[in-house]
Amino acid sequence: MIRAICGFALITLVGSGCASVEITKVTPENPYKDGVRFYRPAPYLWVTKNKEGSLQGSIVYLPNTDEEYVIRVKSGFGSVDTKYTLENGWNLVGFNETSESKTADIITALTGSLSGIKGVLRSMSKETLRPGLYIFVFDEKTGMVRDLQPVLQFE
Repeated sequence: MIRAICGFALITLVGSGCASVEITKVTPENPYKDGVRFYRPAPYLWVTKNKEGSLQGSIVYLPNTDEEYVIRVKSGFGSVDTKYTLENGWNLVGFNETSESKTADIITALTGSLSGIKGVLRSMSKETLRPGLYIFVFDEKTGMVRDLQPVLQFE
Protein backbone atom coordinates (compact mmCIF):
# COMPACT_ATOMS: atom_id res chain seq x y z
CA MET A 1 0.00 0.00 0.00
CA ILE A 2 2.81 2.42 0.89
CA ARG A 3 4.52 1.59 -2.43
CA ALA A 4 1.32 2.42 -4.30
CA ILE A 5 0.98 5.77 -2.51
CA CYS A 6 4.65 6.64 -3.12
CA GLY A 7 4.35 5.60 -6.77
CA PHE A 8 1.23 7.74 -7.23
CA ALA A 9 2.93 10.71 -5.58
CA LEU A 10 6.00 10.31 -7.81
CA ILE A 11 3.91 10.06 -10.98
CA THR A 12 1.88 13.12 -9.95
CA LEU A 13 5.05 15.10 -9.19
CA VAL A 14 6.72 14.21 -12.49
CA GLY A 15 3.51 14.70 -14.47
CA SER A 16 2.91 18.18 -13.10
CA GLY A 17 6.20 19.48 -14.55
CA CYS A 18 8.03 22.62 -13.59
CA ALA A 19 6.57 26.09 -13.46
CA SER A 20 7.56 28.07 -16.52
CA VAL A 21 6.88 31.07 -18.72
CA GLU A 22 6.23 30.57 -22.41
CA ILE A 23 6.20 33.22 -25.14
CA THR A 24 4.79 32.02 -28.44
CA LYS A 25 3.71 33.58 -31.71
CA VAL A 26 -0.02 33.47 -32.42
CA THR A 27 -0.62 31.72 -35.77
CA PRO A 28 -3.52 29.86 -37.37
CA GLU A 29 -1.87 26.64 -36.15
CA ASN A 30 -1.32 28.13 -32.69
CA PRO A 31 -4.39 30.38 -32.08
CA TYR A 32 -4.84 32.60 -29.04
CA LYS A 33 -6.56 30.73 -26.19
CA ASP A 34 -5.30 32.33 -23.01
CA GLY A 35 -2.49 34.47 -21.69
CA VAL A 36 -1.42 38.06 -22.23
CA ARG A 37 -1.26 39.18 -25.86
CA PHE A 38 1.20 41.69 -27.21
CA TYR A 39 2.42 42.80 -30.62
CA ARG A 40 5.83 43.61 -32.01
CA PRO A 41 6.11 47.30 -32.70
CA ALA A 42 6.49 48.55 -36.26
CA PRO A 43 8.34 51.83 -36.79
CA TYR A 44 6.57 54.60 -38.68
CA LEU A 45 7.72 58.06 -39.66
CA TRP A 46 5.31 60.85 -38.65
CA VAL A 47 5.96 63.91 -40.83
CA THR A 48 4.56 67.32 -39.91
CA LYS A 49 5.05 70.86 -41.20
CA ASN A 50 6.11 73.61 -38.80
CA LYS A 51 5.04 77.28 -38.94
CA GLU A 52 7.88 78.15 -41.33
CA GLY A 53 6.76 75.43 -43.76
CA SER A 54 9.68 73.09 -43.11
CA LEU A 55 9.03 69.39 -42.69
CA GLN A 56 9.81 67.71 -39.39
CA GLY A 57 9.79 64.01 -38.70
CA SER A 58 9.60 61.79 -35.67
CA ILE A 59 9.55 58.02 -35.30
CA VAL A 60 6.44 56.48 -33.74
CA TYR A 61 5.77 52.83 -33.02
CA LEU A 62 2.41 51.21 -33.76
CA PRO A 63 1.36 47.57 -33.37
CA ASN A 64 2.27 45.19 -36.17
CA THR A 65 -0.83 42.98 -36.11
CA ASP A 66 0.98 40.34 -38.20
CA GLU A 67 3.39 39.87 -35.28
CA GLU A 68 1.09 38.86 -32.40
CA TYR A 69 2.58 36.98 -29.42
CA VAL A 70 1.23 35.63 -26.15
CA ILE A 71 2.82 35.22 -22.71
CA ARG A 72 1.61 32.19 -20.79
CA VAL A 73 2.66 31.45 -17.22
CA LYS A 74 2.40 27.73 -16.58
CA SER A 75 2.05 26.49 -13.03
CA GLY A 76 3.72 23.32 -11.90
CA PHE A 77 6.21 22.02 -9.39
CA GLY A 78 8.06 24.99 -7.98
CA SER A 79 7.28 28.59 -8.76
CA VAL A 80 8.16 31.26 -11.23
CA ASP A 81 8.07 35.00 -10.54
CA THR A 82 7.16 36.85 -13.74
CA LYS A 83 7.00 40.58 -14.24
CA TYR A 84 6.27 42.23 -17.57
CA THR A 85 5.47 45.74 -18.67
CA LEU A 86 3.11 46.58 -21.52
CA GLU A 87 3.20 50.10 -22.92
CA ASN A 88 -0.07 51.39 -24.40
CA GLY A 89 -1.62 47.98 -23.69
CA TRP A 90 0.09 46.18 -26.60
CA ASN A 91 3.86 46.81 -26.62
CA LEU A 92 6.05 44.57 -24.43
CA VAL A 93 8.78 46.89 -23.17
CA GLY A 94 9.95 44.98 -20.10
CA PHE A 95 10.15 41.37 -19.06
CA ASN A 96 11.72 39.68 -16.04
CA GLU A 97 11.44 36.25 -14.51
CA THR A 98 13.36 34.60 -11.71
CA SER A 99 13.57 31.13 -13.22
CA GLU A 100 16.44 30.45 -15.59
CA SER A 101 15.36 30.45 -19.24
CA LYS A 102 16.04 31.99 -22.65
CA THR A 103 13.02 34.31 -22.53
CA ALA A 104 15.17 37.45 -22.20
CA ASP A 105 17.05 36.38 -25.36
CA ILE A 106 13.74 36.06 -27.22
CA ILE A 107 12.69 39.58 -26.19
CA THR A 108 16.07 40.93 -27.31
CA ALA A 109 15.63 39.18 -30.67
CA LEU A 110 12.18 40.77 -31.09
CA THR A 111 13.52 44.32 -31.04
CA GLY A 112 13.99 46.01 -34.39
CA SER A 113 16.76 48.11 -35.86
CA LEU A 114 16.42 51.38 -37.73
CA SER A 115 19.95 51.58 -39.13
CA GLY A 116 19.96 53.02 -42.61
CA ILE A 117 17.17 55.54 -42.00
CA LYS A 118 19.34 58.55 -42.90
CA GLY A 119 20.00 57.16 -46.37
CA VAL A 120 16.29 56.68 -47.04
CA LEU A 121 15.40 60.18 -45.88
CA ARG A 122 18.19 61.70 -47.97
CA SER A 123 17.05 59.82 -51.07
CA MET A 124 13.46 61.08 -50.85
CA SER A 125 12.84 64.47 -52.45
CA LYS A 126 10.80 67.17 -50.77
CA GLU A 127 8.13 66.79 -53.46
CA THR A 128 7.38 63.16 -52.53
CA LEU A 129 7.62 63.52 -48.76
CA ARG A 130 4.49 65.30 -47.51
CA PRO A 131 2.99 65.59 -44.04
CA GLY A 132 1.54 62.25 -43.00
CA LEU A 133 2.38 58.78 -41.74
CA TYR A 134 4.89 56.51 -43.50
CA ILE A 135 5.87 52.90 -42.74
CA PHE A 136 9.47 51.77 -43.08
CA VAL A 137 10.15 49.05 -45.65
CA PHE A 138 13.08 46.82 -44.74
CA ASP A 139 15.34 44.89 -47.10
CA GLU A 140 14.84 41.17 -46.43
CA LYS A 141 18.51 40.29 -47.04
CA THR A 142 20.28 43.07 -45.16
CA GLY A 143 17.61 44.10 -42.64
CA MET A 144 18.34 47.73 -43.49
CA VAL A 145 15.66 50.32 -44.27
CA ARG A 146 15.30 50.56 -48.05
CA ASP A 147 12.17 52.70 -48.51
CA LEU A 148 9.29 54.59 -46.94
CA GLN A 149 5.73 53.71 -47.93
CA PRO A 150 2.96 56.28 -47.35
CA VAL A 151 0.14 55.10 -45.09
CA LEU A 152 -1.71 58.40 -44.65
CA GLN A 153 -0.85 61.76 -46.25
CA PHE A 154 -2.23 65.24 -45.67
CA GLU A 155 -2.47 68.13 -48.09
